[in-house]
Amino acid sequence: MTNQPLTVVQPAAPQLTLVTTLCGGGTCPTVYRTDRDTFVVQGYTVTAEAAGLDLPAGEQLVEIPAELLAEAVKKSS
Repeated sequence: MTNQPLTVVQPAAPQLTLVTTLCGGGTCPTVYRTDRDTFVVQGYTVTAEAAGLDLPAGEQLVEIPAELLAEAVKKSS
């Protein structure tokens, strides 16, 4: 057995398509659909400590307006 360095393959970044936003400039809460059949949400960070949660590494909480989520549901169906 040889001591070869471990090669970590990073997944390709998802391709984002705008679903809906509450403003036109991309600087406010926004919902995107990805090419992975998932969604990416841009919003305001909420710390796990402030929410009283214990999140696993790599996850975070994002707060978005209910109006944005309702629009995203309408536009993605």
